[in-house]
Amino acid sequence: MKGIKSFLILSAAALAPVCGIFAEEPAKPVMLPVRGGSFLMGSNEGALAANERVHEVTVRSFLISETEVTQELYVSVMNENPSFFKGGDLPVDSVSWMEAVLFCNALSLRFGFAPAYIVNGENVIWNQESRGYRLPTEAEWEYAARGGVYGADGEALIRAFFAGGDASADPREYGWFAQNSERKTHPVKGRKPNQLGIYDMSGNVWEWCWDLYGVYPADPVSDYAGSDTGKNRIYRGGSYLNNLPQLRTTFRIWDAPAFKARSIGFRIARNG
Repeated sequence: MKGIKSFLILSAAALAPVCGIFAEEPAKPVMLPVRGGSFLMGSNEGALAANERVHEVTVRSFLISETEVTQELYVSVMNENPSFFKGGDLPVDSVSWMEAVLFCNALSLRFGFAPAYIVNGENVIWNQESRGYRLPTEAEWEYAARGGVYGADGEALIRAFFAGGDASADPREYGWFAQNSERKTHPVKGRKPNQLGIYDMSGNVWEWCWDLYGVYPADPVSDYAGSDTGKNRIYRGGSYLNNLPQLRTTFRIWDAPAFKARSIGFRIARNG
């Protein structure tokens, strides 16, 4: 999907049928800067190497939320809580990709940004020049999970540990997953952050990304935003239900934009 120079600016009135009457003004989400750079996305590990084909990607600087979107923030914007597990400081769960897109647009309007997405029924176009809130691309997500430029050298290029960890680290210190979660979500920021100060990129809930699922390109790419064809959207990071192999920073999974589950939430990004 390519950026466009002209775009539709949705009014708050136009969004009212989607998100209802705005609730109490939410606190602006904490967005952390991620300095752009090049890295080898994917992994050569095991049986999944074909789906995680290593290829060079260059990303521009961007901002990513410190935590997954919490129920407190989601409810304050959308005036509803779809989550199975209830708690203001828990990540919102049971959210579809399309609902995450609508949240991003509503949050943008709340804080004076032009929405990043033009939504026409099930068709969504991303205006890549907007500074509004949006979902991270799959490349941005993996780059941030690995630690950005701080994790883009040496063996880290092709190794696929959980976010923030390395071969010697205890994964229980960095994420909630099958071995320590008691099969439920936990408050955000309850484990250690990764090198960039980002929490819960491995475990707690899966996180929707912008991209349509497709086979990775073989050649180096810049600002890669997913396949130009297909119907399924990517989510990343593993959840409280998963074992460590699914928490790897390179692990990919996808489903229909309308799909939702109590193990899936999202975090947000913005152009830097």
